[in-house]
Amino acid sequence: MKIKARLYEILENKKVKCKVCANECVITENHVGKCRTRKNIQGELFSLIYGSLISPGSLDPIEKKPLFNFWPGATAYSIASIGCSFRCSNCQNWGISQANPSDNGKNGSYDLEGYENRHISLIEMTVEKLIKRVKKSNARTLAFTYNEPLIWHEWILDVTKQLKEENVKTILVTNGYSTPEASQELIDIGINAANIDIKAMSDDFYKKVCSVKSVQPVLETAKKFKSNGIHVEITNLIIPNLNDSQEEIRKLCNWVVENLGKNTPTHFSAYHPDFKTPSMERTPSSTLDIAYHIAKEAGLYFPYIGNVRHEEGSNTYCPSCNHLLISRSGYSFRKIDITDNNTCPNCNYDLRNDIIGEINKNSSPRYTFL
Repeated sequence: MKIKARLYEILENKKVKCKVCANECVITENHVGKCRTRKNIQGELFSLIYGSLISPGSLDPIEKKPLFNFWPGATAYSIASIGCSFRCSNCQNWGISQANPSDNGKNGSYDLEGYENRHISLIEMTVEKLIKRVKKSNARTLAFTYNEPLIWHEWILDVTKQLKEENVKTILVTNGYSTPEASQELIDIGINAANIDIKAMSDDFYKKVCSVKSVQPVLETAKKFKSNGIHVEITNLIIPNLNDSQEEIRKLCNWVVENLGKNTPTHFSAYHPDFKTPSMERTPSSTLDIAYHIAKEAGLYFPYIGNVRHEEGSNTYCPSCNHLLISRSGYSFRKIDITDNNTCPNCNYDLRNDIIGEINKNSSPRYTFL
């Protein structure tokens, strides 16, 4: 659905400057920004994907986002659209992230070589209809996920405002490439949690793999969200020969400790080749083991390993005495050993600032597509 956009500046000669993502595209008339979802029409900026969904939604374990320390075991009603502010050559969701919406937001197409005749149909959803579906599902959380949600700015604000009245928590699964203005609006509307993908600590990686200028806006978004009360978890996809050095991993861990705090859950995910793959190798288990132990050495309380089975990296341990608090197999629980007062039963360590929300001890790892 096409609607008037927020956060843009009108320039001379009917140009506009978008202020939603950190690309801050200057867009000439009848053209779109890098995300391909925000278009200059007669000197004004419009979003083309307001309420345009790839499906009515799906019910996922919240751990899939991944969020391990926010409402553990909860169901996340997950929705997505198309487009992205990045052009990652290893994108695992490229079928939606690299699609171009039509002006009416009802379908998408591709300008990728070999995919010119491929199309994707979109579902037009009102905020009110979505809220009814979320309530009917009994999900306690809603996640904007799969493609980059920050480019869905207007939709996120309106949906979040309504979900607050229903006491449903909202989650961003995001690359974090935001402007300070857009981040502040998300904070003000009451986003509850975010998993932010810090892909590497170097501008060179972001230029080479993601086709954007710098990692710095991502780091600033993470700090701004965390300092303003949003629960933040970090994900780092480890790609062989690109960001898998011990120095790179240690730099990330130290940055998280110093800027977000030791209690910030940090997920190291295994890479598998996809799309225009910059590496043909999967992430070795030995690299993930090293990342896990580097994170521990740096002082992070909650390092996790994702996309593969990992005995230690799937579990949550007490930061004080290392007692096993939550044992996981995939996205399901094998054991939960936390008191009703949210303390460690072994040493009485207070976990209220570390594990947010109720733990659903009857969680199910099954997915439901609606």
